[in-house]
Amino acid sequence: MKALLVGLGGFGGGWYRKLRSQHADIELVVADKDPGKRSIVEADGVPFYENVQEAIEREQPDLLINVTPREVHKRINELAFEHKLPVFCEKPIADNYEDAAAMVQRAEQEQIPFMIAENYRTFPAVRKLKQLLNEGAVGEPRSMECDFFRQRQKITLERDEVLEEVIIHHFDLLRYLSGREVSRLYASRRHVFHIVMDLQAGIQASFRCSLSSQGRETQWAGDWRIEGSLGSLTFVGGVLELATAEGIRRFEDFSDVEAPGPFTEFLRSLEDHRPGETNARDYLKNQALADYTRRSLRTGIPVDPSDSWGYGPAVIRNFLRAELKGSISHGGEGLVHGSKLFGSEDFDTPLKFLHYTVIPPGSSIGLHGHREDDELYVLLEGSGLMTVNGRTYRVEAGDIVLNKPWWKHGLRNDGDVPIKAIIFEAGVSK
Repeated sequence: MKALLVGLGGFGGGWYRKLRSQHADIELVVADKDPGKRSIVEADGVPFYENVQEAIEREQPDLLINVTPREVHKRINELAFEHKLPVFCEKPIADNYEDAAAMVQRAEQEQIPFMIAENYRTFPAVRKLKQLLNEGAVGEPRSMECDFFRQRQKITLERDEVLEEVIIHHFDLLRYLSGREVSRLYASRRHVFHIVMDLQAGIQASFRCSLSSQGRETQWAGDWRIEGSLGSLTFVGGVLELATAEGIRRFEDFSDVEAPGPFTEFLRSLEDHRPGETNARDYLKNQALADYTRRSLRTGIPVDPSDSWGYGPAVIRNFLRAELKGSISHGGEGLVHGSKLFGSEDFDTPLKFLHYTVIPPGSSIGLHGHREDDELYVLLEGSGLMTVNGRTYRVEAGDIVLNKPWWKHGLRNDGDVPIKAIIFEAGVSK
């Protein structure tokens, strides 16, 4: 496999050394606009180009690794897309959220693998922390706190750049460790960044960050405290501590944890024809949180990031405009008219179907049962006789009838106006 590495700056130089030492089976090509780097690269027997387009056309690589400055990401990624090349890109996806979202959409439409080099979640200790949470070591997570305090870096970042260059890592860790999305976010910034978040499942989270701190520095992944219904987990100084009613357990050796690096995961995903763990669609949610943080800072009020969850648009179907088809229902009398509004394929939970049903006067749904499924009749109009397990009840508009597993039930319209109802069923498992 041949890979084109674009960019030999600070991060690019690190990737160049890593690829040569850890992925010797990869045939490497380098592109960088600085001609002064040519002699160093070519001394290693690696082809060097100053023009990315020329490198792609002459070398025909199998994938592109984008380690250029963030303001160049868009141009390089789009050039790779034009040649249908899978892209492994340093964060962020693009210089702004709008360009990032458009880029992700294009990659998906053209079915081009696109993954972001998010590495904090691949730290062995972080993998162990996730494993303990998945095993229920602290019960249901209730709160998550992360502090990130470092001394001023060699390269001074603009205030807003901290979001995409630093804090975005911790957004990713918060989502990865909790398995939940952020539903509410409020950010303030004076001496430190302080972000307070509500997550799905009622989890509270907070994050503090400063790059001009004095004294003890936190680890790059941040110092974490996670409180649950059965205990707590702390991750400080490379050590995990699990505190429960049974006592305290320390974890310092993580050699038993599989923690493949992001590029290894990218190669595996290409081989398996699946999205990479930090694929661009998922990672876009991290960049969205950076964008929403900026909005909260600007407005001074909490914001709702739920439209970034990627759950898709609302699914709306109108039963009054649905096409009705008549049939004999479970051996009942006459024809019953109905429309299947939703089927099991529409749901992510054990719902089986949702029907709109019209029972004309004199018609009926025959006696029947549903094994291990619950079924609900929601009467919208009309009245009739509902038989459940051998007993008959008068039902009318506004009534909701629950039929439990194996219960025999049927509905007859003995009135002079149609019965209109919504009927839906839920099973034990999907």
